[in-house]
Amino acid sequence: MTLTYILLFTFLGSIGSVLIASLFLLCKHKTQKKLIPILVTFATGALLGSAFLGLIPESLEHLSAKNVFTTVLGGILFFFFLEKLIRVHHCHNVDCHSHDKSLGKMIFVGDALHNFIDGLMIAGAFLVSIPAGIMVALAVIIHEIPQELGDFGIFLHSGYSKKKALVMNTISSATAFVGAGVGYIAFQQVHEFVPYVMALAAASFIYIALVDLSPELHKQTKLSHSFQQIFLLILGVGVIALVSQFHGH
Repeated sequence: MTLTYILLFTFLGSIGSVLIASLFLLCKHKTQKKLIPILVTFATGALLGSAFLGLIPESLEHLSAKNVFTTVLGGILFFFFLEKLIRVHHCHNVDCHSHDKSLGKMIFVGDALHNFIDGLMIAGAFLVSIPAGIMVALAVIIHEIPQELGDFGIFLHSGYSKKKALVMNTISSATAFVGAGVGYIAFQQVHEFVPYVMALAAASFIYIALVDLSPELHKQTKLSHSFQQIFLLILGVGVIALVSQFHGH
């Protein structure tokens, strides 16, 4: 019965969140074009919030500050090298047909790690008790919907088609089942490595937000756009801050 709960709520927190967020793809192209900058800005705040208010604090509860920040620093360097390896084309225009897809690949890797961790957390909570598992799973669902919505915006911004964006988001979300399976089978053995994985995921989110997304935000120089971006950044961080009060505990 415990395994059934784990699989059900892992589905709701991963694939279910993607399906809800995918409603964005039903919008017309003109509407999407207007929404993408908004989603990218919101995603920037959400990624930074997830890293600094969720993943890093969780890691610090189990590791020394030196180990956590060494892992984060190493992760940032790793993702820099990774982006260098997968970068083929570069285009600053969202409508450019040869637009660089490395950003989409980076968010795919970071989101896959994050969902793997979510699966571990859901499994671990249900192994403690069913009420605890349900509470953590609900927090994951609330946490994932805005993040997946932002990811769709990033994938489309990177030049992916609607179908490819949906496939990429679904695959990265499916790693939650891997994490849940690993957690259910050998949670005690895996538990000691989870903080390092969380720190690595935080590194990927920090790198993507500051290196790949922030430069795009500075291309809009109108005062009204600046106020809108500040509001959306704070909103993205605020949503994660609210959810982080419950997520993972």
